[in-house]
Amino acid sequence: MPRGRRRTAAAANAAAATSPKLRRRHRYNLRSRSKRIAMLGGEQEGRRVILSDEEHRKRQPTLEVKDEGKALAVKSVGMNKESNSEAHFTSEYEIDDLVVRRGMPFDITVTFDREINVDADTVTLQLSVGARPQESKGTLIRMKLDLKGRSKVISRPSRWCATVSSFSKEVLEVAISPPASSIIGRYQVFIETHLVGNDDKGLRRYELEDEDIFVIFNPWCSEDVVFMSDPREREEYVLNDHGRIWVGSSFSNVGRPWNFGQFDNPCLEAALHLLDKAELGDSARRSPISVVRAVSALANSNDENGVLEGRWTEKYPKNTTVPWAWTGSVAILQQYMDKDKPVKYGQCWVFSGIITTLLRALGLPTRSVTNFESAHDTDASMTIDNHVDADGEPMSDLNDSVWNFHVWNESWFKRLDLPDGYDGWQAHDATPQELSEGVMRCGPAPLKAIKEGHVWLNYDVPFVFSEVNGDRVYWKRNELGEMEVVDINPHAVGKKISTKAVGSNLRLDLTEAYKFPEGSSEERRVVRLVNRFSKYADENIYKKEVKTDVSFSLNIPEDVMIGDDVTVTLSVKNNSEKKLEMTLKALEYQGKLNPEASLQLFVAFYISTTKQHYVTSKAFTLAKPTLDIMVPDDMKVGKEYQAVVTFTNPLSINLTNGAIHIEGASVASADVHEFKKPIGANETVTCNFNLKARRAGQREIEATFNSDQLSGVDGSVEFEVKRNIEAMDTSEPAATDDPKDK
Repeated sequence: MPRGRRRTAAAANAAAATSPKLRRRHRYNLRSRSKRIAMLGGEQEGRRVILSDEEHRKRQPTLEVKDEGKALAVKSVGMNKESNSEAHFTSEYEIDDLVVRRGMPFDITVTFDREINVDADTVTLQLSVGARPQESKGTLIRMKLDLKGRSKVISRPSRWCATVSSFSKEVLEVAISPPASSIIGRYQVFIETHLVGNDDKGLRRYELEDEDIFVIFNPWCSEDVVFMSDPREREEYVLNDHGRIWVGSSFSNVGRPWNFGQFDNPCLEAALHLLDKAELGDSARRSPISVVRAVSALANSNDENGVLEGRWTEKYPKNTTVPWAWTGSVAILQQYMDKDKPVKYGQCWVFSGIITTLLRALGLPTRSVTNFESAHDTDASMTIDNHVDADGEPMSDLNDSVWNFHVWNESWFKRLDLPDGYDGWQAHDATPQELSEGVMRCGPAPLKAIKEGHVWLNYDVPFVFSEVNGDRVYWKRNELGEMEVVDINPHAVGKKISTKAVGSNLRLDLTEAYKFPEGSSEERRVVRLVNRFSKYADENIYKKEVKTDVSFSLNIPEDVMIGDDVTVTLSVKNNSEKKLEMTLKALEYQGKLNPEASLQLFVAFYISTTKQHYVTSKAFTLAKPTLDIMVPDDMKVGKEYQAVVTFTNPLSINLTNGAIHIEGASVASADVHEFKKPIGANETVTCNFNLKARRAGQREIEATFNSDQLSGVDGSVEFEVKRNIEAMDTSEPAATDDPKDK
């Protein structure tokens, strides 16, 4: 697998002793093109001649390295990483190569072996991207420099261009400007020199050995389709490497901490690896739509052995990680890149966390979004159908499901494929539910299309609409064995759609971005519009009168702490109101909870005099305590510290196979502490984890506790890491940019 590279000054100097000149690398076959790899000499397939990637490159003369001749010889190349990275907001990336954002110029410095003769010497800068670079496809870019005068830097070019910003004798300063529609990917860099009048003997061509350039999306560039004008939103949705994902109960204002870690290795290269694995065409990599659909498909393991395998069972095989044990994306992506096979296991919030990481690594503004009471429409009816038999018992094999919560993603970009008005946030989902164009993925669907019920637009708008605003239709089998509608609940799904607020860890409610206020005339208008495109269009279930002589409402108290009794109230209103209370004792559910501490209630009520049915089900999650995490004050880069994590068992039963997982972007690699002994009722335990910050700035570590009886107990702590000025060794030689030292 391609991996990020770290090189110290000592390592660079050691390399210089063994690498006297440029070496040509063969790292182009990143895609899984078995046909092309097998056909080294070319083979006819229908009307096309298919070549292997390697053979294609051999036939491109401009990709041939030439290191002999009378032309200028490249002595060193400086990528000016510090200044370029600062200008492009990419300083946090741990990868050694330069990362730049398209639509924004960057500088390189080229030093030759002799003084430049502007009348006889020519210099051409060449970039290639993808496995089969070709000038006519825009994947092989050649830029001849004007050496006779300083040219003006074009900041918003329509195509790649390079200009000489200055030169002095043998040193050339070059400004390179990629267009705002550049292909996203890893570019190889060539420098070609030619001495006029010397033909082939006057030609040299160098490929920079360890100096690739990664080009990513640019939300700072107004010409880029991912442009985001608000600097606070760019800080949150592009640069923030930790955040919150809402799970469990809709009543909580506290989200689950998650380490996105998009700047850590190997996140950026993992994202590009998935695009290769998806065989996404080079031109398609210009478009965030194509990138989102490719990454969403490969984040799950259902197609082409993607990153994460989903599992929704009570028990999990040994030597696997349960979904609620993960604290972030980096450990998952590291394991996937190391082993090149799906990581086990994840559920919706884990899929969403990975997608946020991968797309932010590519520069695409992205956030994780939670929908409480989220529906799964299995037959494109855009209603949520529940069936009961003549005795009122649920017919599970026929029913659509409603999850107590579901997590997906939104990304911000313009929809050039749709009419005006659908730009902005686009919903997409990597959790495997339904096929989209034959692949397990969903979206991107414009939020405006979802809200307005424009279910005829791309991509997967009907499915997302049903998740957030489908009416819940209850069917009952009558005495003749026929199904008839006995109740329609228009307010059953799509509650408190949540994401992390900009600049804080509080919850931002997005519900009205997905639908009009429940029960409003606008919301009902949209639902009836959508019904015209459903399988019930001819039948029109909304014309059928459903008797409602008596009204019902089921109320569940907010924030019931695990370990406490649960009292729910069913209000029944005729002319006077009646309330039925049901209490579930803590002792009745302790030891029987699923690891996420969620409960599912099913209520069926029948009034014989009016033959009115009331059928409903509701899932809710008990509130859990938080982990206490202590870190030292005044932490500095490169120094070792310890974090202390404390957990108290809130239940009156023992917890077995307890473990605490921890992770933190650039400060704590994924680690786990297992408790060998059971943790007794109300017992408090502690464990220590090692910390060593690689970068300065505001940091966060996340931890979670899991056991056989209770899981998903989370905690986090934010702190500042300072630069370690005392540890800087100014006497050590700096890493050289000389290509001969690579």
